[in-house]
Amino acid sequence: MANILELIRPEPAFDPEAISALSAALDDAWCRLKQSGSECTRPAYARAMREVVAKRIIELAKRGITEPKELADGAVRFLATNYRHQAKKSF
Repeated sequence: MANILELIRPEPAFDPEAISALSAALDDAWCRLKQSGSECTRPAYARAMREVVAKRIIELAKRGITEPKELADGAVRFLATNYRHQAKKSF
């Protein structure tokens, strides 16, 4: 029988430069969402939706995307595709 610890994949660590890119991507994506009038940025949703955006950016970074603009684009597209409270106009 397999040991449970053998089945757990360690999370990749991000270096300071990558963390800076992730942070910039989150700020960019959130700014775009706010400017678009997205209901996701309303106070009732903002905290949870910002976390969704951040998690998506991290997932994209784990797949090898490193450019902040590409990370932000991917996160905004994900939100627009998967959540009902989308922007009133395009991102």
